[in-house]
Amino acid sequence: MNNKMKQKKICTTFVLLCMMLLINLPVTAAGVPAVKSGSNIFVPCKTLFARNGMNVSYKEDGNKVTIRHGKRKIIYYANKKYAKVNGKKMKLNAAPYFGTYKSGNPRDFYVPARQTASFLGLKYFGTGNVNTVTFGVRTDIEKSVTQASKVSKSQFISKIGPLARSNYKRTGILASVTMAQAILESGWGQSSLAKNANNLFGMKKDLSGNNWEGSSWDGVNYYKKKTYEYGRKGRYKITAKFRKYSCLEDSIEDHSAYLLGARNGNRYRYAGITNTKSYKKQLKIIKKGGYATSGSYVKDLCKVIRTYNLTKWDK
Repeated sequence: MNNKMKQKKICTTFVLLCMMLLINLPVTAAGVPAVKSGSNIFVPCKTLFARNGMNVSYKEDGNKVTIRHGKRKIIYYANKKYAKVNGKKMKLNAAPYFGTYKSGNPRDFYVPARQTASFLGLKYFGTGNVNTVTFGVRTDIEKSVTQASKVSKSQFISKIGPLARSNYKRTGILASVTMAQAILESGWGQSSLAKNANNLFGMKKDLSGNNWEGSSWDGVNYYKKKTYEYGRKGRYKITAKFRKYSCLEDSIEDHSAYLLGARNGNRYRYAGITNTKSYKKQLKIIKKGGYATSGSYVKDLCKVIRTYNLTKWDK
């Protein structure tokens, strides 16, 4: 038997095994059939991304597949445990492959779900204990901490730590809370807002009627950026104006002034935030006040605080 015949036989066997996994271990991703194999969940990227209005393009070229989302470009190779993300080689937990969900369905390319969501900057919800995973589009204010692979995390912490601690002494907003929000929302200082406007928290030019005291923004300078909003007709793109600060310290000061003074009518949006020294309770007050829409926002921030021992800056 020559090499080509051997390779063809191996590929055929592999696809059949994949089909068995799909039949025996069905999971769904936003209503799309997926594969659960051990602790890994695979999703069919053509079906899930390219056909569900998520603005992700898909292109096949032999055993290579390229998917794009915004400025992100990921190249996967069939049966290889690595991918290229914006030209950088990244290790995969499991190798992607071509397969079909069941007889008669078109062939699709299956990729590891959690890592693909991270590469594309998408939200991902799902655990090994359930048979459903959910993908969603991130907003500019809810950046994944995994997006900052090229930045020195320790340097960013060392830069904003003293600023957040000094701010905490004056305002009562825990340094760990300020730092975790800055990390998550600016992608470790690598977002376009952080780089071009010293804006770590996605603070817009017009926000809650601008009716809080102590703002460090000059009221004039702003930075235009394309972003997404959500309305009755779903998600749509707009060009929004964001506050531009002279330094990161001003961004932190304005953010804390907003948490202390922003109102919803006659009621303070984040009332009681300085009455507790628990970072989790402060974060719950921030979430309850409508700061973020993500259901995992508090959980994500708590994880950042624990992982990087940010509570040491609260002392």
